[in-house]
Amino acid sequence: MDIDLESQFTGALIGSAVGDALGAPVEGYSREKVNSVYGARGDWEMKSGRYTDDTEMMIGVAESLIENRGFNGADMAHKFILNYDVSRGYGPGSKEVLRRIRAGESWEAASEQLFFGEGSYGNGAAMRIAPVGILYFDNAEVLREIAYKSSQITHAHVLGKEGAALQAYSIALAVQGHKEDMLPRLKAFAKEIYNEKLNTVERLLGGDMEEKEIITELGTGVAAFDSVPTAIYAFCRFDTFEDAVAYAISLGGDTDTIGAMTGAICGAFYGEEAIPGRWIEKLEEGEKGRSYIKKLGNELYRIKMHP
Repeated sequence: MDIDLESQFTGALIGSAVGDALGAPVEGYSREKVNSVYGARGDWEMKSGRYTDDTEMMIGVAESLIENRGFNGADMAHKFILNYDVSRGYGPGSKEVLRRIRAGESWEAASEQLFFGEGSYGNGAAMRIAPVGILYFDNAEVLREIAYKSSQITHAHVLGKEGAALQAYSIALAVQGHKEDMLPRLKAFAKEIYNEKLNTVERLLGGDMEEKEIITELGTGVAAFDSVPTAIYAFCRFDTFEDAVAYAISLGGDTDTIGAMTGAICGAFYGEEAIPGRWIEKLEEGEKGRSYIKKLGNELYRIKMHP
């Protein structure tokens, strides 16, 4: 498959935003209720095109990586605060962390206070990680390091960080054209509970499983380990951007984030041209809308090619 690398960079970011906006109107819905809104998979129309905190934070990650030509934690946290729009649907953990950083706590320490000092293992770091996945696609260890550091701003728990690293590495492998052999590569990379989850993904791909089994065994919740493997499964199971993203959202649950993560992997693999035009056209425009998101992908590509 010969796809232009720049299209894969822009595809990862726009794909993430499209998946987010498509999943947003049905967030928290059951599989049956999603079906009642969108109908059977096949020809979904985007309902509103407005993205959520998933994309707003992804934009912040990209802006900071571009401005600093790499990771700068204090700046990335500052970008999150500058971009923060409460109407985008931020979770209570991220709201609290950003409040603490605004009040003067360091970006390294603020997130460690959450959940009785354990930190969050939600998928909020994984949902925004696409810019890290594309910028460091050719260096797995640096990718893991940057994924962990960028997670630390809001998600200090190792399972939150490892979920973000696994999602970033899925995107990196997609950029490199790995699909058939993605799972063994991910299993060699993954730590913690994610290895077991990837074994489950492999087993489920081996049979014609019903949606109920996928939901029960992989999860559709806000924990990173109940959503990152589901996005990987959706990418591996289907052969087009549209089919994979619609399937991921059709399962219900944390639909905007699982849609965003699936869209990022698919966009990185198939390129921007493979994203349905009717979805891109419906994606919100404006100061930081679809044209701006594409521009961020172009900038990351330029930094990668001319460091």
